[in-house]
Parts: sequence; C-alpha cells; structure tokens
Amino acid sequence: MPPLTSISAKSNTKTDSSRAPSGLIQQGVNSLQALLFDRKWYWPFVFLLLIGEALLGVLIIWKIPYTKIDWPAYMQQVEMFLDGERDYSKIEGETGPLVYPALHLYIYTLFYKFLPSIESIRPAQYMFLGFYLITLLLVSTVYYLSGSNNGNTRNKHYPQILLIPLCLSKRLHSIFLLRLFNDPIAMMIFYGSVVAMMKGGKTGWRIGSTLYSLALGVKMNILLFLPGLLVVLFQYRGIYGTIESILAITIIQLLLPAPYFLSSTYLSKAYFTSAFDFSRQFLYEWTVNWRFIDEKMFLSRERATLLLAGHLGVVILFASFKWSPIPGGTLTVLKNGLDQWSRPAIGTGQLPSYHIPLTLFISNLIGILFARSLHYQFQSWYFHQLPFLLYSGGAWNSLPLGITIWLMIEYAWEITPATPLSSGLLVLGHVLILGGLFYRRSGVSNQGKAEKKSQ
Repeated sequence: MPPLTSISAKSNTKTDSSRAPSGLIQQGVNSLQALLFDRKWYWPFVFLLLIGEALLGVLIIWKIPYTKIDWPAYMQQVEMFLDGERDYSKIEGETGPLVYPALHLYIYTLFYKFLPSIESIRPAQYMFLGFYLITLLLVSTVYYLSGSNNGNTRNKHYPQILLIPLCLSKRLHSIFLLRLFNDPIAMMIFYGSVVAMMKGGKTGWRIGSTLYSLALGVKMNILLFLPGLLVVLFQYRGIYGTIESILAITIIQLLLPAPYFLSSTYLSKAYFTSAFDFSRQFLYEWTVNWRFIDEKMFLSRERATLLLAGHLGVVILFASFKWSPIPGGTLTVLKNGLDQWSRPAIGTGQLPSYHIPLTLFISNLIGILFARSLHYQFQSWYFHQLPFLLYSGGAWNSLPLGITIWLMIEYAWEITPATPLSSGLLVLGHVLILGGLFYRRSGVSNQGKAEKKSQ
C-alpha cells in the first residue's frame, strides 16, 4: 500500500492542475481590476494612456491630412499684426475679423515665426500633439487630486477607468491635431490653473489665478468658469483673497494687450470690443446644439435674453443650494466670510478635495447648456470634464444611465452637420447631468460613507 502522503500529494497535484486555468483567469481579472481601479496603479495607468495617445497622435498626423479651416485665417491675422496694424477691429483673415484676446495672437505669431512656412504645418501639429498630451496629464492630475485625503471623510478615489473615455473621441483628436484651433490651448492653460488651485496655499491660488487669466487671454469661453471661481475663491481665500485674485486677473488682461493695442482710447475700445464681443452673432448652419429650432428663432433677441436669464438663474440655484456643502449651507458661508474678511469662509478640511473642480466644471456646464450656439471645436471646452461630472452625481448614481448620457453627447458631437435629433440629444444630455448633480447626492460621497461603515 503506497504511503498516504504520496497519494495525497498526487491528488493535490491533479487538483491544482485542473484549477490552474481558472486560477490564472481570476488572477488576470484581479490584475486588470487593480489597474483600472486601485489608486496605487493610477499613475502607471496614466503613463500607459499617454504612450498610447502619443503613438495614435503620430499616426493621425501622418495618415490624415489636416483640415483647412481657421489656420489660414489665424496666419493672415498674424501677418497684419506683424505688418504694423494696431487697430484690433481691422485685423482680419479669410474667415472674418480677429475676435480673440491678445494672447491668442501672440501664440500664433510664435507659430508663424518658427514654422518653415505657413503651409508647412506638420511641426505645429506635433506641438498640438504635445498640447493634447499635456492636457490629458493635467486632467489626470485633477482627477487624482480630487481623491486626495484632506481629512474629509467624503473624499473618494476617482478611479483611473474614468480616463478611458477621454481617449475615445474622434472629434477631440481632430480638434487638436487636424484643425489646430485655439480652444485646446485655452483649456490646457485652464486645467493648469485648476491643478494649482487644488494644491492650495497662497502660492497655489496666485498661480491658479494667473493661469486662469492667461487662459482667458486666449479665448473668452474661460469666462464660463467665473461664477464657480468666485465661489471657491470666497470659500478658500475669504474676501481679501478674492479681491487679490480678481485684481490679478484684471491686471493681466490689461497687460497682455498694453504693448500694442492700448496706446489710445480709440485703440483700447477697438481691442476690448473685438476681443470680448458678447453681442457677436453666430451662423445657424454651424450650430451643434440648436438645430431643433428654426433659424428665425435662433437669431432672435428674445431667445438670447431667455438663455441669459436661464444661465443666471441656474447659477444662482447651484450657488445657493449646492456649492456650499457644509452645515448651514450658503448662508453660513456668507456669514463666516463677511465676519472675517482676511480668513477663508470655510475652515480647512471641511470641503472634499473634489469641491474645487466640481464647482468649476458645473459652472462651465451651465454656461454650455445656455450657450447661444456651440460649434464643433467647442467640444474641447468640457469634454475632459464629463466623466468627472457623471461620476460625481451627474449620472444619477446609475452606471447604465451614465454610459447612455456619455454616448448621447458623444454621438451629437460626431454628427456633421447637426440634426434636430443630435442637437436634442446634446441638450438633453446636458440637462440630465445638471439635474443629477442638483437632485442626487454625489456617488463619491455615498461611497465614502459606505467605506467608513465597513471599516
């Protein structure tokens, strides 16, 4: 009779052999799950995304010809500037007058000077690939810092799986790499400002305010973040700090055009009315979000007035009821801030780490919902923010609904030209996200509480 130990060993060997495939599969599933959700794998995952996006970007640049839209007009405007034109209202290109602030003009002047020729744009495309990768890195940093532990039990890790949708948009790759619009540059600088603000301290807020103003110096859409910015400045810096940041932003907006465009009252007026033209009319044929109404209504003043009223009303609702998530809410924050001007209106650790980007991104989305018109390049204004907003409550704490909303919005941006259906889906998606953020409690908070109970 063989020893029992030998029989047992053979039996165990057979059992282990039969279970090996399933064990390997489970190990693979666990590893993949860790890569997508475990915070310690966050930056290795981001590194993989950056490598993949860099390779894809090079492939796009080599295989797909760039789309000739605004680049020639930008270069024509630069040529007029270099030829000595200082009346901003007279600087124009084949698509019309220059309607962007001075930093936009300076940036494209650098492109003009350093490119072999304005027709040889491939070096510029590689620079925009750099902008694309820097933007992805900055956005990844915002998501990461949003889950940092600052002593608030409501903090929760924003898993890196949320970054995958940021690499899936055909339209966004086109905006950055094939059309060379100024919108991505403005947003890249803005995300840098968010990272600085989240780092905190006087230095962080000063750098953040400076970068915010520089982003505004590229394109006016950065103003959509301003209501949320004023709220977080008051909460984190108090009245004195808020005034300091507003002054810094204003001074930078004056310094940027000062060397060339502010030498007289006439030139100053020409600059500000051109670079910050709030009355500019948009073409119905290019609207992405309002194709379900007729052109007459699209161009009407009444619609513009209603949209402005809706914008202000929804901002006030969020500012009153959602942007001060502490006991006592907005009234307590106002009282604290007005009582002590030199101190923050909310104490350290009372707000979750994700509060700053969440407030700023909601402010931006409200502006986008009520925008008089959205054009295709405007997707870059908020595309990187959508997974963050959906995860923070905009999906009504429902994964299937969140995926559906994201697909609705992405579908709308991919349809060219826009149709009543695509525009309707786009507006509906925005409404659903804002409704979820207003009426539903953040999934992040709920998960944080669940974790605390389990511990």
